Amino acid sequence: MDENRITGAAKEFGGKVQGKAGELTGDREIQAKGAVNEAKGNVENLYGQAKDTVRDVADQAGDLAQGALKQGRDAFPDAERAYRQGADTVTSYAKESPLMMAAMAGALGYLLAMVVHGRR
Repeated sequence: MDENRITGAAKEFGGKVQGKAGELTGDREIQAKGAVNEAKGNVENLYGQAKDTVRDVADQAGDLAQGALKQGRDAFPDAERAYRQGADTVTSYAKESPLMMAAMAGALGYLLAMVVHGRR
């Protein structure tokens, strides 16, 4: 639980008490301050709840990603090896002839732009 939720709830409760005290004594200033403090506490509590929700969603997304990665590794055990082998091949080719790699990357980018934007 986020600390903003705890302090917000405490401030909200304190504001309610302060507002009731102002109501009982007839002091409108204390009553108004209590209402303001109650509202501030409520906002801080809501902020803490939002932080908790975001943290929970991020944790769930991480768990889902880990599960998907595990399923992928189980379904395609050679995929990681093939990826590394391909990356090593491209890296060594790029070191041997960087100009050719730049030309190929440019041509690929041009073709991709034609596909995305269409011929005009």
